[in-house]
Amino acid sequence: MTLGDLGAPKETRAEVAKRLGLSSALAFFPVRHQSPTCAAKLEAFLPSFAPDVILVELPAPFEEHLEALLDPESRAPFALCAMTEGKSPRFVARRDEIRAAEAPRSRAYYPFCDYSPELVALRYAKASGAEVRFIDRFSPLPEEEADGGEDDLPSAERALGERLGQDAGAWFGRSRFTAALCVRAGARDFDELWEALFEQGGWDESPEGWALAVGTYALATRRTFGQEELEADGTLFRERFMAAKIAEAAAQRGKRVLVVAGALHVVALGSARETLPELRRAPKDDVEAEVRLVPYTFPRLDALLGYAPGMSGPAFYQHVWEARAEADPFAHAATRVLLETIRRARAEGDALGPADAIAALAFARELASLRGRPKIGRAEVIEAATSCFVKGELRVSGRRVIAALGEALRGSRMGKLGPKAGPSPITRDFRETAEALGLLPSAGPPRGIELALATSRKARRCSWFLHRTAWLGLGFATQVGGGDAEGFEAATERWSVAYAPEVDARLLELAAEGASVEEAAARLLAHAAREGEGRAGAIAACVGRGVRMGLEAICLRLAPALRASIHADEDPRSLLEAARKLRRVRAQRARLGLPKAAWLDTLGRAAYEAGTRGLGRLAQTSGARASDVPALLADLGGATLADDGMGPARELVLAKARAAREFARATSPLVLGALDGLLVSLGAGHGSELGAHFEAARGRPEAKGAYLEGLLALSPRALLDEPSLLEALVAHVSSGSFEGFLASLPSLRRALARLGPRELEEISSRAAKVLGLGISETLLVSPLPPEEVARLSAWELRWLEAEAAWAGPTPEPNR
Repeated sequence: MTLGDLGAPKETRAEVAKRLGLSSALAFFPVRHQSPTCAAKLEAFLPSFAPDVILVELPAPFEEHLEALLDPESRAPFALCAMTEGKSPRFVARRDEIRAAEAPRSRAYYPFCDYSPELVALRYAKASGAEVRFIDRFSPLPEEEADGGEDDLPSAERALGERLGQDAGAWFGRSRFTAALCVRAGARDFDELWEALFEQGGWDESPEGWALAVGTYALATRRTFGQEELEADGTLFRERFMAAKIAEAAAQRGKRVLVVAGALHVVALGSARETLPELRRAPKDDVEAEVRLVPYTFPRLDALLGYAPGMSGPAFYQHVWEARAEADPFAHAATRVLLETIRRARAEGDALGPADAIAALAFARELASLRGRPKIGRAEVIEAATSCFVKGELRVSGRRVIAALGEALRGSRMGKLGPKAGPSPITRDFRETAEALGLLPSAGPPRGIELALATSRKARRCSWFLHRTAWLGLGFATQVGGGDAEGFEAATERWSVAYAPEVDARLLELAAEGASVEEAAARLLAHAAREGEGRAGAIAACVGRGVRMGLEAICLRLAPALRASIHADEDPRSLLEAARKLRRVRAQRARLGLPKAAWLDTLGRAAYEAGTRGLGRLAQTSGARASDVPALLADLGGATLADDGMGPARELVLAKARAAREFARATSPLVLGALDGLLVSLGAGHGSELGAHFEAARGRPEAKGAYLEGLLALSPRALLDEPSLLEALVAHVSSGSFEGFLASLPSLRRALARLGPRELEEISSRAAKVLGLGISETLLVSPLPPEEVARLSAWELRWLEAEAAWAGPTPEPNR
């Protein structure tokens, strides 16, 4: 790489050299986040410049975490996580995050890896004894200050403001200058152009030559944007703040000061070096934010998956950084990535070996040479692996190779924090518990875990811990199998476990809730129960969740509140739901061999009895709310028949169900059918009533099917055991209008779908006898889905109409 590659005239290069002032007492070194070549050049420049003060483009309030950042026992990547209340953070690292106008709690990450230029500068300062200051601000100025006119500023700051603009983040990528350079260099985008010019092409440059080239590129890029465009997003205030911080440091006589900041910033800040003494002191950046150091991961550091200002392929660049003392660190990194790709692809069934790696490395060298690039870059590695490793079907082998290559380039490293980072007690508890249970977080792809709860005490402890993390919203574990949607009825659970930086960030938010995951889960569960006061179903749900999390103590403390809610709750749905949950909790405890809890039986029976007394109100449920009534009544019937100490008395259920039918007749055929099914399941239903209720279900086309659906949900054999009901159904199918039958068909199909093949066959056989048909003619319901039946029926009608139109009018008979 040479300055001539940028097409910059001598005057421009001279102007950039003056602004950087790399041989003066106040020098500016331009950087790009997560650039290994930049980090290497800065590492070489620092001892020769020997600064007394190093100013780094990081928010000033973060200085208090400097000691934690430089803990020798920490391993990068890690990030400073800033959490703010009531407004979005200034910097959003992920491309898919949106700057919401109102965010009750938001996070911003400032990640560091070994080859972050900022971290290189900080580590040098610690080793050399240089003073460190952070010079950026965390958030924009308050609105009242931002709205002030230029007349409110000193003349030096007004002049400075004309030269300062916005953060570099996306300016390079959408610059017209970048687009022109991409055409000349044969690069597809800014990332490939940067790598070709400044990573591959810049490795052999001197630190001063590299900085001069980057500064020239930054200045040419900045000049392609109008002042209004640079000023529009408010970063002008950030740069004024930085300039004031620089002025404070430069005022120290006899001190050599080095500013390490983004390239677009330094070419503007360096132009104002003469006016810096006139600037007023920077205002205190007193933004309200909780800032902690958290582990980060390579996948999140990757520009394609997480940190937008970063560079794609962090594992590749980590290899470059670690081999920076070798003659060609890029070749070393390419070899490591190609071998790792082969290892991963072989694990998926591809027949690759060392010879393929040798061929791919040679291909990458030739490709880089053909493009005029002195080193192998990430783009060449990708194209070499794709060309040399894909040997089978592109859609099969190609996908495996590309996936393996992506993982090899990206890596799965997760950072580790030393003791100076001072993790909160709950963070330490999370990690210690996860490690003890064999669930230590990993930054790799999600890991599947299967837990045999009935046979392993450790599996139960793992289950409790994973349920607690899920309840706390850590984003660490997701249940993918075993049990129903509520986590019950399972002797085996399957989970997917994966680490993300949000785990530690969320733990920071929960630090005030307790010193352990268990304590925080119990506290939030108690809070949820308080919010559900007076609603038995909501508190019973908390009890069920507490049992799944192994929080027996909190469940016992919730018992009085649940008892009070059962007596105060007037909603039978809530009461029966509470009873159902408590019954399932007891069954799950028995399945896992846990001791019997008498309080569960007492509360469950009270909820069932209260819900039963409210069946009259339940029968008045209509519309979409009626859809879950059959399940509640089915559970009520099961609890009554079980006679296990939790269910209500049979006589109470029969009396209330018979009375409730009077309300349901005028409200919901589905609920009426479910009540009839409840009575039949308890041995108190009458066949003639069922047939009469089916025939009386009119008004809406789906009424008959809805009645039958509710009935069969609780008594699947009602059609076989009650002849009058089957006769009424056959009469509806055979004697009613075709339009009426077609309209009721979807609901009838839903009802009959509750029956098994043998039951349907037996019903068809009996229907045949009623109609005098053969068995092959007795299919009451098509095996096709309801919507398909309706579509085909409509098509048949249209076909008949078309056929009649084609045949013409029927001739009149001769008279």
